[in-house]
Amino acid sequence: MTPRRLAVLLVATLLLAGCSGSESAPPSSTDAAASAPVPGVTLPSDPLADLVPRPAEVLAGMVPVVTGSGPRDLAVVAGYSGSGAAATAAAARLRAHGFVKAYVGQYANPSTGQVLSVVASTFATPAGATADFGDDQRSVQGRAVTVEKLGEASSARVQAIPGKVASELLLLRFKRGTTTWSLAYQAAPKADPAVAVGLARALLARTATS
Repeated sequence: MTPRRLAVLLVATLLLAGCSGSESAPPSSTDAAASAPVPGVTLPSDPLADLVPRPAEVLAGMVPVVTGSGPRDLAVVAGYSGSGAAATAAAARLRAHGFVKAYVGQYANPSTGQVLSVVASTFATPAGATADFGDDQRSVQGRAVTVEKLGEASSARVQAIPGKVASELLLLRFKRGTTTWSLAYQAAPKADPAVAVGLARALLARTATS
């Protein structure tokens, strides 16, 4: 599994466990504090912040998970794949693709258990972004979902998430220019693809000239 794909999957699962009372193992007190949504605040400031949804663009009731959001460098993104050899291999792939920087935007609705996690990664060249997107496509998991083409290339997959409250995790991948996006949306009982597609459209429209 590629680093950003693994990151959004783990984050979404952890946050849903904390917000909806699923049967998965509860987070530690440290994890719970780090993933708790903070109302009335926005995402950390950064030049890449426009690459992820703004608070006004997400579903009603979702609030930013501030400590889970913000700019991420190569070492952090590579670490999403694991530790030791896994992280080393992931870092080598990212470096080969010309990884520059990533930004993570996370939101959660503590009442409904909905979770949104978007990882936007930038690369030195369009070819590097294409290579990275291709790597992710070769490790896809879940059931394919048909959605409109977003950006220069896109794909959507959905996975069932078991628990006291059954839910789905929808992972939408798309790319344009030197940027790739991994948009994970988890909701119960179903993750509506239209939610992810709508957010992707908004991101692409807002960053069309950037």
